[in-house]
Amino acid sequence: MTQSNSASPLDTGVFQAQAALETKGVSAPTALVFAATGLGLLPARLEGGRRIPLANIPGVPDCWKESVLHWGTFNGLAVWMISDEPADLAPGAPPWAEAFPIWLSAAAGASALIHISAGHGLGGEGGAALGTFALLSDHVNLSGASVLVSLGESRLGPIFPDQSQVHDVHLRRAARAAAARLGIVAKECVAACTLGPSIDTPAERRWFESCGAHVAVQRLASPILAAAHAGLGSLCVVAVTDDGEGPMDIARVAATAGRMAPAIDDFLWTLAADVQLEAHSRLEQAP
Repeated sequence: MTQSNSASPLDTGVFQAQAALETKGVSAPTALVFAATGLGLLPARLEGGRRIPLANIPGVPDCWKESVLHWGTFNGLAVWMISDEPADLAPGAPPWAEAFPIWLSAAAGASALIHISAGHGLGGEGGAALGTFALLSDHVNLSGASVLVSLGESRLGPIFPDQSQVHDVHLRRAARAAAARLGIVAKECVAACTLGPSIDTPAERRWFESCGAHVAVQRLASPILAAAHAGLGSLCVVAVTDDGEGPMDIARVAATAGRMAPAIDDFLWTLAADVQLEAHSRLEQAP
C-alpha cells in the first residue's frame, strides 16, 4: 500500500499502522479472524505464532490500544487474529474507529474476514436452535448506526459498497463442509444486527423475526459494513447461545457459550484449510 493524497483520517491511520507493522516483521494475512467471543486458546494453535500489542503502533485508534494482534499460520492459512472487543469510543471519535482492524488487515493483504460472535435464536420457521452455528447469508442492520459515516474522502473503498456479496458464498460452502466433517449442526441464516448492550424485549424479538431474521446479534453491523467497504469476503459465524424463548438468563447464556467454545476452536481449525484452498483458487482465476 502506498500513501495517497486522500485527506481521510482512516486512510492515514491505516497507512501509518501498516507501515509500522511491516517494519516490526508482522507477516501479511490471507484472512482476519475477528472474534467477538474472545480468542481463547486459538493463538496457541498458530504455527510460528507471534503477538504484538497495538498500544505503540502509530495510526491505531485509542479504542484498540489495549488490544493484541496475533499472527502466524493456522492449519495452513496465514491469519491475523484479534478479539473484537474494542474499548468504548471516546466522545468525538469517528465511527470507523470501531472496525479499524478490518481496514488494516485488508490493506495488509487479507481477502477474507472470519467473524465469530454469539447471538440468540428468534424461533419461528427457519430459526436457529440453541447450541447450533448460524452461518450468515444476509443481515438487517437495525443498529441505527454505520461505521461508514465520514468516509466520503476515503480511498480504501466506495462510500456505498455493495453488500449483496459481502456474505461470501464460497466461504459459507467451506464452512458447511467443515461443520459436516465435525458433526456440528450449522445452517444458513439471516441476522438482525442490533446496537446493544441490552436484552431484547419479546416485542423486539417478534419484530426481528418479522424482518426475516433468524438470529439476533449485537454490534455485528460494524464489521460487516467495514468488510464490504474494504472489499473483504465475509464469513460471519454466530454461536446460538439462547433460544429466544422466555426470559433471557445471562448466566445460562454464558455457560452455553463456554460449552460451545471448544467446538468453535475445532470448527475454525478445520475451516482454515478450506479457506486457504479457496484463496489459492481465486488467485489462479484472477485475470
